[in-house]
Amino acid sequence: MVICLKIAIVHNALTDMGGSERVVLTLAKAFGAPVYTSNYLQEKTFNGYKKLKIIEVHRTKEHRWGVMNAVNNVISTIRFSKIKELKMYDCVITSGVLAVFASKLNKNNIWYCHTPNRTLYDLYEQIRNQYSWIGWKPALISAVKFWRHFDQKAVMHVNKLVANSMNVRKRIRKFYGREAIVINPPVSIEKFYHRSAEDYWLSTQRIVPEKRIDMQVKIFKRLPHEKLIIAGEATPGHDWYKRKLQEMIGKMKNIEWKGAVRDEEMTELYANCKGVIQTSIDEDFGLVPVEAMAAGKPCLAVNEGGFSETIIHGKTGLLINKPYVGSFIKAIKNFAPEDFSPKLCRKRAEDFSEDSFVQKIRNLVKPFGV
Repeated sequence: MVICLKIAIVHNALTDMGGSERVVLTLAKAFGAPVYTSNYLQEKTFNGYKKLKIIEVHRTKEHRWGVMNAVNNVISTIRFSKIKELKMYDCVITSGVLAVFASKLNKNNIWYCHTPNRTLYDLYEQIRNQYSWIGWKPALISAVKFWRHFDQKAVMHVNKLVANSMNVRKRIRKFYGREAIVINPPVSIEKFYHRSAEDYWLSTQRIVPEKRIDMQVKIFKRLPHEKLIIAGEATPGHDWYKRKLQEMIGKMKNIEWKGAVRDEEMTELYANCKGVIQTSIDEDFGLVPVEAMAAGKPCLAVNEGGFSETIIHGKTGLLINKPYVGSFIKAIKNFAPEDFSPKLCRKRAEDFSEDSFVQKIRNLVKPFGV
């Protein structure tokens, strides 16, 4: 007997083309579920959302000033905690550190945790130091203390907790004192394809400090005969980091920054590159290496976080140890494409298919129909 459940999904915002947005799109399509979100900008996220029911609970404008974005987040959180319609669903799946505040409205809920709020927890010291020069440190300390209290209370309402990686499960255990099951996020592997390598390396991610794109610039500044293509755009509040990178790149001829790239072009960039570069601080999971492998290309990444869960060192990529800049330079100089089998890379990517992901979530949802 097939049990048909009414499911709703709540997600922070649909204003980007990142891994969390892919997760939500996959779930919404699989369950025929509406998506409640603070802000929906179709032109900035995946085309697949056009066919879905999207309900905005707090339409906002993007601001360059970080304080206004923080205010918008507070308002969005309040709105998420008051979506009365969620009570009528058999199950509510929340995605994101703001959306989790909707959990209290329906006890039959699942939080798909991409990571606990990194500003409040593991990246707090780094972010505090970034803003100390403008005299905001006292205000930031008070705000974080205040927000941690409400964040902890929100997670108490979560029924089933899912981590997107072993790395995130460790954070959940450390910061919330709770256990979570691990279900890796999905990759639409069927859309990726392999072609012979052209003369460039690829880097794709949000343009934010924790992705350490400045490290990539330093690496390729010392490798003038190697080309790097960067795909990605700065998120609201991080224009200062974008400007810093632009100044660093300056007149360098071997780095091309494409900004935001649509799906079709991104797939082509993966297909034609030598390999992919990733330098994020303790990445939650990291879909980029899996997408690279789906295109039959190796990924060279820092030996931190989720990268060590997906990359098979020496077979589907390389895990680079400290000191990073020197180690990356050495790895790129010694890189031999024949050391990495496109078939083996593709086979590894298949472990993270959409079908496998959806089935695991279905198994979690089933008990709510009893």
